[in-house]
Amino acid sequence: MAHDTGSANSNSSNPSPPLSPFQQLPNEMLSLIFEPACMDNLIQEYPWPLFWEEPPTQLTLPAIAYLPALAISAVCTRWRSLALSSPGIWSQFRLEIAPIAPKPEMMHMLNARSGLISTLQLYLDRSADSPLIIDLQTPMGAQSDQSKPSVLGLLLGHTSRWKTFTYTGDLDLSSCGDLSRPPSFPILEDLILRGSDVEIQDTDLDCFQHAPKLRAVKTDELDRWLSKLPWTQLTSLDVGAPRGEDIELLHQCPSLTVLKLRSFWSKFGPGSVSLAILESFTFIHFTHMDTSRSLETMFSVFTFPSLGELIICSEDGSTSNLIWPPDAFSAFISRSACTLTTLSLSRVTISDLDLVTTLNLLPSLINFSVDGLVNPEGGSPISFHFLSSLTLHDSGSPLELIPKLRFLSIKLHGTEFDDVAFARMVSSRWLPNRTQAAATG
Repeated sequence: MAHDTGSANSNSSNPSPPLSPFQQLPNEMLSLIFEPACMDNLIQEYPWPLFWEEPPTQLTLPAIAYLPALAISAVCTRWRSLALSSPGIWSQFRLEIAPIAPKPEMMHMLNARSGLISTLQLYLDRSADSPLIIDLQTPMGAQSDQSKPSVLGLLLGHTSRWKTFTYTGDLDLSSCGDLSRPPSFPILEDLILRGSDVEIQDTDLDCFQHAPKLRAVKTDELDRWLSKLPWTQLTSLDVGAPRGEDIELLHQCPSLTVLKLRSFWSKFGPGSVSLAILESFTFIHFTHMDTSRSLETMFSVFTFPSLGELIICSEDGSTSNLIWPPDAFSAFISRSACTLTTLSLSRVTISDLDLVTTLNLLPSLINFSVDGLVNPEGGSPISFHFLSSLTLHDSGSPLELIPKLRFLSIKLHGTEFDDVAFARMVSSRWLPNRTQAAATG
């Protein structure tokens, strides 16, 4: 008995090391952590062929560092079990491939590609029946992939699971395997097609004509709007077109709630396009555009009765400022009779007087942001007069400027700024946290 007691005392004096807080987390909590951590799995061709330009992503770490689902499954038995029972973490991936043509000097790449193919197959297998979110990129100028098996060929075996498909490159999609006979995409919701050297063609879009749940499309400039894509069912469109093309396409999209135009068509007359349920409109301008009348033409063409968000911005910071047309904007607001709650202006030339006049038309505005506005006579329109006009007074006058404003962002590119007037304006609109105010008296 004495021996047994001693053994028990010995065991109690050497307890097992305590589990770390992370080890104490239940599996359900770990799964919630893993999911957002595995939203970007990069599967890249290795080694990248020297005759192509640099790969889209420069790898500075071991390949597994860019494959979080695979990395998690290699940590320990518990994590591996969780990873293998979580198909969703394997269902989102980026593919950067260098298409192979049947030329002798390129045949040596086939063996090197086996690693990429096996990794992709592993992800497809472990994702089980989960919807796939795919981002495929090929080098600029590559217009065909005749390798066997091809990456696109593997993906096409799972079109019933494509939920989001993004492609950037110059492959002729309409000649790629089963895409030449448009397959069915029963759950595809988001489609993004961008060319590199060559613009996306109508035939590329035609590959996705059998997509009953397609709602959002983003693509670059097209020469013609003859695609068989189901335009009428789209709710979101992000698109550009060559300068001077008409806007016939928009008449085919009556269900749009979000529209982004990356260039502008101007063949139709005033008030020629009305989108009854459009809620958000973004106009993105480029260097080659006619900055003097682009906004005037745009506002004269459109009528958006349900518009709540208007964003005017540039694709990059190098473009010239657009000229703000106060009369055309006033007519647009009057004609649309919309309740605008968000306005964002970037790289626009507008005077402080016109800016005040514009905001007077928007009593329901809640969010207002400006970036790089320029006064036609020099300087910034964010002047003492403008800031004073934004300042609320105790009288509660019904003529106060945008009385419902809650979020304000001002970015200036100059050095002149009336900080005193700005502080006064902010103080007049300050809404303290009610709980904090009660606690501090």
